[in-house]
Amino acid sequence: MNNLLIVLILLGLCIGLSNGFRMLGGSTVTLSNQLEHNKLLKIRCDNDEGEKIVKIGDEYKFTFGDNFFGTTRYSCKMDQGPNFKHHTEFVAYDASWSKALEATCKWIAREDGIYFSQDGNPPTWKYSWDGPHVLKN
Repeated sequence: MNNLLIVLILLGLCIGLSNGFRMLGGSTVTLSNQLEHNKLLKIRCDNDEGEKIVKIGDEYKFTFGDNFFGTTRYSCKMDQGPNFKHHTEFVAYDASWSKALEATCKWIAREDGIYFSQDGNPPTWKYSWDGPHVLKN
């Protein structure tokens, strides 16, 4: 009976830690609209927060804790308005990119493509709109 109790406590701690690294630090993904001509940016990420519409100069941000196993991964899809004809889908965060408990990934939508900045580094061009890079790192 005592062994079962110990196993249940340890299991509870593991589950709590896998969902709770946010208490120790949170990683953040930011998606920013720097498009031109008043174009809206439609964003959908697999973090279960639904679809967001972001105006020029605004950004959408979400913070989370990595799971215990270091396999946290989020993908996002961006469509640029007004007709949302141009789009791109990519991995917005992968726990393997950083060893820090608090990683920051910033994605910037511009007319010539998608730019990426991690942990405060200058943004670099990463993807084109409508490119063949769907969900690749």
